[in-house]
Amino acid sequence: MNLPYAVISSEALPPFRSLSPRDALWEHARNSLGIARLLVQEGRSVRLVSTACAMTIETACRAALEQAGLGFDGDVEAALVRLGAPRSLRLRADGAPRDLVAAAEGVLGWIASYLRREAPEHSWGF
Repeated sequence: MNLPYAVISSEALPPFRSLSPRDALWEHARNSLGIARLLVQEGRSVRLVSTACAMTIETACRAALEQAGLGFDGDVEAALVRLGAPRSLRLRADGAPRDLVAAAEGVLGWIASYLRREAPEHSWGF
């Protein structure tokens, strides 16, 4: 059975906007934080929440390093130092799930303020 199909002209489609590597990393960081929040809401294990928080911080650091033209060597702590983050903002690997999310939100907030200074034309909300 052949079903009719419609041909859509490319003029009818919205323009495709490709994200820069920095912006794609920032979106990934925001999504990871959302996942961490959802995991807490669902009462999931601290290991899952910790992993989502670690991904949040790593990808946010990578976005900021991308903005600065610096590479990421896999060391989140070193990346935070290179970005000039206060020593009080660090990745937490232990604690209650809500505390882990709060710590990740703190780091993400600092990185967002860093990116606002470096690239004010973009919205760095989370």
